[in-house]
This record gives sequence, structure tokens and C-alpha cells, in this order.
Amino acid sequence: MNDLGRTVSGFCDQYFGGLKKACSAAGLKYTTLHAQISHEREIPFSTIERLCSTAGVSLDMFRGDRAAIGVAPVNTSDVLHRRAAAAYTQALRDVRDDMRRFGTDILVDDVLNWLHRHGGRLTDFDTLRERVDLFEAARPNDRIMQASRIGRGSLAARYFNISDTSEYLAKVGQLDRSIVDTALASHLKVQETQRYQIEDVSITGQIDGREIHEKYRRIMAPVETLDGKKLTLVFAKILESAYAEDVPSLF
Repeated sequence: MNDLGRTVSGFCDQYFGGLKKACSAAGLKYTTLHAQISHEREIPFSTIERLCSTAGVSLDMFRGDRAAIGVAPVNTSDVLHRRAAAAYTQALRDVRDDMRRFGTDILVDDVLNWLHRHGGRLTDFDTLRERVDLFEAARPNDRIMQASRIGRGSLAARYFNISDTSEYLAKVGQLDRSIVDTALASHLKVQETQRYQIEDVSITGQIDGREIHEKYRRIMAPVETLDGKKLTLVFAKILESAYAEDVPSLF
């Protein structure tokens, strides 16, 4: 369980008496939030916002670096209500900005907008840096994708516990040859056409003895470093299933 998962779990225990009761009160799906916490998946900002709203408290407790605004006042004057609402709204905006800055609320559209603004050149890249993986430009004789950098928040890093490019090769290399060949063909096509791809992908396999069954929406795009080196960027989010909301992609 990661830090955010522990915070959410503790919050639900404190204000609702447990995770299941919190989900019921806030109109959230228990199996989804439970899986996000236990599997260290991303917890959407909207989920945290709904829990806080239902509990009647501000979002500041998820920040840790600001004083809490506290519980919303009840039966106060209109002026105090307006002040509390303004403070709560500003706190919400601050938390959303922080989450986006640190890559915890990145959407597919955010990546597409960045590609549009910068033409694939790796500038103004801090928001995306840890949520994407970068690969060497694929060549026709390659046998597997060659990782140049694994983002700390990508699924390769989090879901498969991969900390560097050598581990990527060792773990992804355990997948069936047909899966690797299909991914490699997509890498080649992106570099040949110099156009990004958006595709829904299913993956079934086994890594380190653990069964993998996932379905995700992937962006694969040609990018270029400031010194002109061509790379391939990969970012994706898991499509909704019995458990999941959005988490980053494999490769």
C-alpha cells in the first residue's frame, strides 16, 4: 500500500468507520477503490474529492504541507458560508494543481495536448516525465523494445516493480513472443510514419509467476530530445474493468 492509499484508508476509518461504509456513503464502488488501494493503483482526484465532500471536510489533509481548513460550518450566516465555500474551492484548486504537477491526475488528453503544443519535442516535460516511458527508436532488426528511461509512475515501474531499463528487458522479455512482436510492430510504425497512435490493447501473460490480464488505452508517439535524438514515448490508462480505474501503461 502506497502513501496515498494509506491516507485514504485511514481517512475512511476515521470518518466513516471503514472503507466499505465510506464507499456506500459517497456513492463509490467499493471493489474499485479497494483494488486501487491494495494494488497501489492511481486513485482519481474525483474519488478523493467525493470522500471529503461527503465527510464535510476540506481536501487539505491530503496535502500535508498546509494548515487544514477544517470542517465546513453549519447553520452560519451567508457571509461565513461564502467565505468557507471560497476557502474550500481554493483548497480544491490547489490540491488539483499539486496532483497534476506531480503526475497523479494525468489524463490521455493531457498527453495529447502536450504533443500538440510542443510537437513531440521534450520541453516543458516535468508534469509528464514520471508517468511515461521513453524508448529508443525501434529498428527493423530489433527483437524487443529498448527502454531509454522508465518513469517512476509508469506501470512498468509500479505494477511490475521495475526500477531501471535492464529490469524492463528481463521482465517484459518473459511475455509471449507474439505480444512482444505486436508491441514492437507498433513502435516501428510510429517511427516510420512519425505520427502518434491511440489504440486499445489487451494483454494476457505471466511475469515472475504472476498472471497478467489487462486492457488499456495507449498513446505511442515519436518524440525528440533537445539535442535531436529520436525516441518513442508511451503512455496509457487501463480501461475500466471489474476493479480498475485509470493507471499507466505497460509499453
